[in-house]
Parts: sequence; C-alpha cells; structure tokens
Amino acid sequence: MYNTCMPYMRKLSWLLLVVLAATVINYPNPFNPQGGEITTIECTADTTAEAFLYIYDMAACRILRTAFNQTGGTTNQITWNGYSGYNNLVGNGVYLYWIVDTSRNRIGRGKIWVVNQ
Repeated sequence: MYNTCMPYMRKLSWLLLVVLAATVINYPNPFNPQGGEITTIECTADTTAEAFLYIYDMAACRILRTAFNQTGGTTNQITWNGYSGYNNLVGNGVYLYWIVDTSRNRIGRGKIWVVNQ
C-alpha cells in the first residue's frame, strides 16, 4: 500500500528546514543578567542598512530601543545585557524583541526569557 501523502511530507519537511535556517535566534535563552550574563541576538539580512532592536515586556511597554548597523548577506549580532533604556535591571519574565531596518522591513522577532538569580 502506497501512502499518497508521503511526497508532500518530504516537500513540507524541506520547506520547514529552509524556514528554520532563516529565523532570528538568541542565546543563551533563558539568561541571567543579574549574574552578569548577556544574550546575543543573531539575524541575517539581505541588505546593508541601519537597523533597530526593540525589546518589549509582556504589557507591550517598550523596554529598549537601540540602533545597530547590519551587513547584508552575513550573520549580524547584537547583544542585550538585561537592562532597560533607563539603565534599570529588568525583572524576571518573558520579553519580546523585534528587529526592524530603516525602511520599516521587519527582519525578525523572538522571545527572551530573563531569570534573575
């Protein structure tokens, strides 16, 4: 008996692999800023331009906005030390981040889990 769904599953798994390879990641996640750790956010962009990292808490309040230069075709890295734009240590919880370039193209987004110990 031949399963007719099998060719579609192969295509789907290949597509899923391509999508996962193009996502934005951050590590370590979770991280402990009170213990001196920082998290690194990596993304790949098509163009070279100025970009912005926005970090929000779960109440949709912007914690941080920082600019960085991204280089097209390479992996770009930006770090966050767990402090807000007002230089206050953030509390435990999940934070959302967006990376947006100057032409308002969304490059990526993700979640950061902060655990202060």
